[in-house]
Amino acid sequence: MANASQCLEEGSGRWPPPAGPYSEAQRLALEELVAGGPEALRAFLRREQLPPFLSEPEVQDIARAALPPAAGPEPAAEPSAGASLDASSLTYFPERSELEPPALELGWPGFASGAFRGLTRVEPHFQPGCGDSIYGCKEAVRRQIRSARQMIALVMDSFTDTDIFTDILEACSQRQVKVYILLDQSSFSHFLKMCKDLGVDLEQEKLMRVRIITGSTYCTRSGTKIIGKVREKFMLIDGIRVTTGSYSFTWTDGKLNSSNILILSGPAVAHFDLEFRILHSRSKPINLQEFSSCKKNRVWDQLFRITVASRDMTREHFLRMEFLYLRAFVGELKRKRSWLHASREAVYSPNSTLHTSPPLTKRNGSLVMRPHWIIER
Repeated sequence: MANASQCLEEGSGRWPPPAGPYSEAQRLALEELVAGGPEALRAFLRREQLPPFLSEPEVQDIARAALPPAAGPEPAAEPSAGASLDASSLTYFPERSELEPPALELGWPGFASGAFRGLTRVEPHFQPGCGDSIYGCKEAVRRQIRSARQMIALVMDSFTDTDIFTDILEACSQRQVKVYILLDQSSFSHFLKMCKDLGVDLEQEKLMRVRIITGSTYCTRSGTKIIGKVREKFMLIDGIRVTTGSYSFTWTDGKLNSSNILILSGPAVAHFDLEFRILHSRSKPINLQEFSSCKKNRVWDQLFRITVASRDMTREHFLRMEFLYLRAFVGELKRKRSWLHASREAVYSPNSTLHTSPPLTKRNGSLVMRPHWIIER
C-alpha cells in the first residue's frame, strides 16, 4: 500500500486527506514549525499546497512549548523495589513504564467496582447566574468544599482564587480532610505565588499533597518535544460527588468570565475517580527549592546570552542587563530590608577588565545599590 509520500509524488501534487486522526502532512508541518518558526511553517504550507490547520494563537503556543533536545542522554530512572526486571515491556510496549505509580499516601475512599455511590443526580450552575446569586459557580464550589468530610481530589488548569484555597485550608485544619491537588505545570508558579502571598508553606501542610501534570508530549525527529497543557477541570468530594465544567479556580472566572459547572453524583463519579488516579500516576512531585532556583537560572541564562552577544559597553545592553538584574533580585532585597551601601568609585584592573561600581540610588527613602557589572573590553 502506498504511503502518503508516494501518493504525493505519483498523484496530482496534493496531500491525500487523512484517513484517521493521524496526518503525515501535519506532522511534517510541525517539524518545520519547531525547526524554523512560524515563517517556516507558512512557507511549508504554501509549498505543499496545504490549508492552514493551526490558528495564530496555537502557532505561538506550540513555538513557546517546544523544548530542544537535551545536550546529553537522560539518566535512566532507577526501578522501584516492586518493579519487574524484565525489559520486554520496554521493547514491545514502550508506552508502559517499569516504575511503580506514585502512591496516594494520604489514603483513598475504598469503593469496589460497581459499588453504590448514591443516587444519580445532575445539578447545573451557571455564571453569571439568574435569581438571587449571580456568582453561582463559585458559591457552588465553595459549598462542595465545605461539605467534604474525608477527601478532596482536585484537577485544575489554573488555581489562584484565594477564597477557594482558604476553604480548602480550613477543611484540612478543622475537619482533617485529606486533599490532593494536581495542577498544570505551566500555571504552577502562579499557584505558588498565591501560597506565598497568603503565608502558606506547602511543605508544612501535612494533609495536602500538590503535584504537577502536563498534557500529551509530541516528539519530533530532531528530539524536540512539544508538551501540551492540562485542560481538565474537576473536583472529587469524598468519592461520591464530582464538580466539573468550564469554571477555573481564578478570580476572573469567579467574577468576570462566563462559565458553568455540573455537580454529579451516582455511577458517573466512578469514571472521574478512575481518571484522577490515572492522572495522579502520570504526575510529578514538586520541589520548591529546585523550582525557585530554576526561575533564577532562566534569568541568568537570558543575561548570559545578552552579555555574550555584545562585549562592548553599549548603553542599550547595559540597561537591559540592569533591568534583568533588578527584576530577579530587587524583590528579595525589599523583603529582607537589608539594603547595601557602596561608594561611587571605579577601579581599573591591569588585565583589561573594567570593574564599575554602580552609584547609589534613592528608592522609597532608602539607598539601593545598583548592580555591579564586569565588562570585558
